[in-house]
Amino acid sequence: MKSSDVDATLQEIVRAALELPPGTDVTHAQQSTVAGWDSLAHVSLMLAIEGEFGVTIGMRDQLELTSYEAIRRYLADHNGNGAAP
Repeated sequence: MKSSDVDATLQEIVRAALELPPGTDVTHAQQSTVAGWDSLAHVSLMLAIEGEFGVTIGMRDQLELTSYEAIRRYLADHNGNGAAP
């Protein structure tokens, strides 16, 4: 999957899990700044990412993945194909 495809898919997942309107810019989203990003939404987000990208996110990592950018970097490091920078 190309980097742009990973980013587009990740943005869709974040919007859906956090129940944000289509087209919302989530590239700067952080758990501390998005009202709907509570613990339940975070679990849903992690599960959706695992399902879509075929990764297993450990509990310690889940606790640290509290921003779009952190999630994007995690996928770049764990996706195995170098798709995201």
